[in-house]
Amino acid sequence: MKFGTLLLSLIALSGSAYSQFHKKKNRPLVELDGTYKMSHFYISPGLTFMFPNEMERLGGIKNDSINPRGRLAYLLEFGGYKIFNGGGNIFNYMDYGISYKKLSGSEVVKSSDNKTVFKKRYLSFNYNINNIYQINDTRFLQTSLGANLDLMLFEKQPAPTPFNTDRLLMSFHLKLGYGMKFQNRLFIIPTLESPILNLKQWESGKSTYGIMNSRYRPLLLKVRILWLKRPDRSDCPPVYLNPEDKSRYDRNYMQ
Repeated sequence: MKFGTLLLSLIALSGSAYSQFHKKKNRPLVELDGTYKMSHFYISPGLTFMFPNEMERLGGIKNDSINPRGRLAYLLEFGGYKIFNGGGNIFNYMDYGISYKKLSGSEVVKSSDNKTVFKKRYLSFNYNINNIYQINDTRFLQTSLGANLDLMLFEKQPAPTPFNTDRLLMSFHLKLGYGMKFQNRLFIIPTLESPILNLKQWESGKSTYGIMNSRYRPLLLKVRILWLKRPDRSDCPPVYLNPEDKSRYDRNYMQ
C-alpha cells in the first residue's frame, strides 16, 4: 500500500503543474482547430517482467530459503484514444485497449535447488486517462492512471502447481512515459506500467502478485505508436474561428 500511495502522490504532483497540449513557449503537439480528428487508434508492442519482491515493507514475503526470479516475456496491445475537448485540463486524453500478454517467473528452493517456472497468458482489457507535460515542440512526458481487467487464458502447469493464483485479475495501475512526435501526425511513447492497487480479495489490496511462495511486481514496458487522423469529407465540418482555420481545413484534402 505504501508503494501505491507514493505513486499516486507522483501523479498528483504532475497534474498540479497544469500541463496542457500546448503552452505559450511551445508549438502545440496537436492542432485543436479541426486539422485532425480527436480520436483514432494505436498499437503497442512490449515486454513484461515479473520483478521478485522479497521486502516485507513493500508487500513482499521475506523467506531466506526461497529465491524468486523474474523472467522476460511479451505483450501486444491494440486500442483507441480520444482527446478531451479543448485538449483537457489536468488529463488531456483517454485511451482504451485490449492486449495479449504473458507473465513469467520462477522460484528456487535453495535447500534442494528445485526450480519451479510459471508461465501465464492473459487477455487484458485496459482503460487510461493521460496527463501530458510538454517539454518542447516534439517531446513530452506522459503520466497515466488506469485500470486493467485480466482474464487468464491458460498457463504452464509446473509441479507443484502454483497457489495464490486466480483466473481473473483486476488492478489499478500507473504508467510513466516519454513521448516523441514525428512528422506532425506520428507519436511514439515508450511507457513503463505497474499495478498500484489490486482489487482481488486474495491480494488484500497489495500491488504485487502472490504466486507460489513469493510475490512479484509486474513491470510492463510498452511502446505506444499513435497516429493522428485527418477528418474525412463525410465528417461534420468544424466551426471555424477565422478564415485561416478554414483554409487549413481545406488544404488537408489536397495533400
